[in-house]
Amino acid sequence: MDNSKLNSQLRGSLKALLRASLEWLEAEQLKLLQDSPYSAASNAEVKLFAALRGKNRSISELSRYLGVSRQAVHQTVHKLIEKGVVRLEPIANNKRDKSVVITEAGNEARRVTAEHFRTIEKTVADNIGRENLDLLLQLLEQNLLKEQAKQDNSESSAKRE
Repeated sequence: MDNSKLNSQLRGSLKALLRASLEWLEAEQLKLLQDSPYSAASNAEVKLFAALRGKNRSISELSRYLGVSRQAVHQTVHKLIEKGVVRLEPIANNKRDKSVVITEAGNEARRVTAEHFRTIEKTVADNIGRENLDLLLQLLEQNLLKEQAKQDNSESSAKRE
């Protein structure tokens, strides 16, 4: 997309550019999934699986992280269970919540996804240059680390009071 085709509402807006970039990235990922055993995965399934980040997480944690209801997470988890990429396990001392656990098939899906992201990252590097991509990643990480430190300091101050 050249500058003349870039929607004027996107220009100069960090939020709009990040959102549009994320939408592009997710669309690219779904395209790449078409040639894999996971081609039937919905966007919700892809997002929930990504939210696991390779770790076991509770339904409640996923609900909060994704900003959707526990019921929505449950429905999506059950679709992922049918696909064999996750299973539910009870959480000790918690009768209400369950832990979403990645299966061996799920670990294979993670490997395929990582390969897809390397392909997408190469496309971005080809478009803007590897040095610019590295700089973009570094700057976004730096911002998040500083904001996390501020949040950690606020929480520490609040606990002392």
